[in-house]
Amino acid sequence: MTKKKYKKYKTLYLPQVIVEAVIASHQVRLKEFEEVRIDTCLDIINNILEKSSFNRTADKSKDLFAMMSSRYLKLRYKNSYKIHKDFLFLNNLIYLDEAFKDNPSNFYLQDNETYLRIINNISNNIEYISYCIRNNIELSLLDTVNTSVTEIQKNRIFKSWYRIKVLIDNKNKSFFSGDYKADSNFINNAPTRIKKMGSHFKNNFKLDSKKAIEHTLKQYRSELKKASSDEEERKAYNRSLARMSSIFAISNGKINKSLRFNRNPTNKRLDTNLTNMASDLKPFIIGWENMVYLDLKNSQPVLFNVELNKRYERGSDTLKAEIDKYRRATFAGKWYEELMRIYKADRDSCKDIWMCIAYSKNKSYTGYKKPFKKDYPEIYKIIETSKVTNYQDFAIKLQKLESKIFIDKICKELVDVGIIPFTVHDALIVQKSEQQEALKIMTKVLTEHLGDTPKIAVE
Repeated sequence: MTKKKYKKYKTLYLPQVIVEAVIASHQVRLKEFEEVRIDTCLDIINNILEKSSFNRTADKSKDLFAMMSSRYLKLRYKNSYKIHKDFLFLNNLIYLDEAFKDNPSNFYLQDNETYLRIINNISNNIEYISYCIRNNIELSLLDTVNTSVTEIQKNRIFKSWYRIKVLIDNKNKSFFSGDYKADSNFINNAPTRIKKMGSHFKNNFKLDSKKAIEHTLKQYRSELKKASSDEEERKAYNRSLARMSSIFAISNGKINKSLRFNRNPTNKRLDTNLTNMASDLKPFIIGWENMVYLDLKNSQPVLFNVELNKRYERGSDTLKAEIDKYRRATFAGKWYEELMRIYKADRDSCKDIWMCIAYSKNKSYTGYKKPFKKDYPEIYKIIETSKVTNYQDFAIKLQKLESKIFIDKICKELVDVGIIPFTVHDALIVQKSEQQEALKIMTKVLTEHLGDTPKIAVE
């Protein structure tokens, strides 16, 4: 008797109107794009959404986009990547920014109205069900919005999402199973502490998706009411779309193999669904009421003290005075208050200003940098010099230092005493019963590296 072969599936969650626009376009141009697979198209769309939700700095952007190089696309989609990219682009399902030669292209999602126009222009009677069965895809609608909510009914893309169940075959397994397989290989071959943390994350990290979605929708409605322009409405919409995508990726993540846990090869950080989840969704982590969040205040500015300490003894009196002033502000967790003093601006604006000072190209935002340069000329010179070759070097250096301290030192000691944390780059989540021991270890290791005890917030 022949043993029945077990079928494997991948489940995606995408806005209804995008899925219908892709299918409608493919039906109309089937002869021209016969080799195009719907599952590949939907994965590219999902890729844009996931990468947008994984990039929290894009939270303030008016666009949802992801950088994708031809090398990445070919690795993920093999030789079919070009025809799928062309199909999506030529049918206005995505748009590309290929302005910078030899750099990865930015793949952008269109706005909601564009997808609605595509559907309306093609047909009002598309046979989705029979069409999708033929392509080994099953669609089922998820109604994520209470039908009595009238103020956002115009945003059909947000009202309904499809659960898309795709049969994994030889042509799609490279991109549907590849990320999970790579993460599993990383965990299996990692040092003991990482292995235990990875296993703990995949087995225990869960989200109350229903409450998280309700919160996201409530926030979205609030932002829409406050929006004073089309651009602000679009920003609110895209923020919520990215957050919804991150929630669906975590929901049933273990079964669906959408939980991510890997180490970034560039900055050595651990990248997970949690590290890239919007911070206001933390209260919806299952078991949050029994957890505590230990956060190094002003983490990147604080960690910069490691570099400044190396320069202190041989520095000029001016540099020493600046470093002393910088230390006082950062170790007290008052760095943004210090910038508020310099710029006479609010805290959120000063956070953005610090990003400009520390992480932008030296010739960018020069007007924003002048007040800081006047108050901290020697420290500004150190930051500027570190970005001469590549403006990203300063940020990457601090991120590598952060990873070394938190992942390789603090987490190692925690795991050694039986405390296995969830990590959020410069913060840890542990059980409340483990708080005192975890705080003790975290404080000890940070003090050893920084030469003084920084401010650690307990939430």
